[in-house]
Amino acid sequence: MAKTRKFIFTDRTAPEGEQVKEIEATGYKRAIKSFQNSTKAKEVEVEWTTKRGEEFVTIQPLPLGRSKKLGR
Repeated sequence: MAKTRKFIFTDRTAPEGEQVKEIEATGYKRAIKSFQNSTKAKEVEVEWTTKRGEEFVTIQPLPLGRSKKLGR
């Protein structure tokens, strides 16, 4: 069974109670895609821990994906 990781999304434009959301996914791209369906933010801060135990924090512009399909 594939190992799932916890991705913590922080949306600074959301109201106070809804800023932080935690999603479990097998990979970074799948986590982003599942999160972007529930928000209208243009960018989001993502935190996660790798298999080796390293912690990463990055700011991801949204939407993520093929621009040809997203424009439909």
